[in-house]
Amino acid sequence: MLTLKRKAGRVIWLNPLLGNPSYEPLTRGMAAALPLVDHFAAAHNLASLQDLAGHLRLR
Repeated sequence: MLTLKRKAGRVIWLNPLLGNPSYEPLTRGMAAALPLVDHFAAAHNLASLQDLAGHLRLR
């Protein structure tokens, strides 16, 4: 993950589970990845993807 971060410069992680209000990223893999993720976003419906498009335009 660190190599990806260095090469990409910015990491955006899309997770369809973020659409569920009870979801918590508790796995060891997510715990290791989240500090290197610049934007952790939902991807469970069209509205969440539209929000992402707005975020990408700002950069």
